[in-house]
Amino acid sequence: TLENDSIPKWGVMTAPQMLKHCNLQIKLYSRKNPSGFSSLLRTYTMGRLHLMYVKYYVRYDIHRYKKNSYSLPSLRTAGLPDVDFEKERAELIGRLTTVSEFQGRMRYTPLHGWVSRLTYQRNIYVHVKYHLYQFGAW
Repeated sequence: TLENDSIPKWGVMTAPQMLKHCNLQIKLYSRKNPSGFSSLLRTYTMGRLHLMYVKYYVRYDIHRYKKNSYSLPSLRTAGLPDVDFEKERAELIGRLTTVSEFQGRMRYTPLHGWVSRLTYQRNIYVHVKYHLYQFGAW
């Protein structure tokens, strides 16, 4: 039910910017290889704390996750002009299909380190669900 001109319940992103944000998050979260020592250090300190917050405090409930929370600079899309809604929507559907087809037991993520398949998929699905809810499309 998401449309190009859907109005968010909170935040400053437009619907096309939100789709791009979700695509960027999936691309980042699905990266297969560590990208350096500082990245590994961040992953195993802040990333592990964030994962504990999501799993044990928020418990994957989108209504418990803080609105307008911090986003990594590489995932911020609110200022981007002319984001193609249809292109981003098609890309998001493709990325979610790829995530759903992942069959490995574990997956390395730059944000949380090695996680189980369930945690990998759930973190992506809940993030997208949270943003769809932001736009009244969930």
